[in-house]
Amino acid sequence: PGADGAGRGRDFSRGVTLLVLAVATSIDALAVGLSFAFLSVSIVVPVVTIGVVAALITGVGFLVGRRASRVLGKRAETLGGVILIAIGLRILLSHLL
Repeated sequence: PGADGAGRGRDFSRGVTLLVLAVATSIDALAVGLSFAFLSVSIVVPVVTIGVVAALITGVGFLVGRRASRVLGKRAETLGGVILIAIGLRILLSHLL
């Protein structure tokens, strides 16, 4: 928990919440897998590459998030949400325009 107590009482590393987060973050992997299947592409190198990069980025995100939580407290969650919304809007607008 952050210095202001943010995050107490919530454990995203267990139970249904973990399962939902795992499924939500794996939907893009399903799309990539289906795309490779339709293109008849060998999946060994892409799977290893994607797995290693995803693990590294997840680790970096965890470390940055922990530090941001200490510095920003509850505002770190808000900032993260704003960043995700901005990324989503950018992707949406790039496909619409």
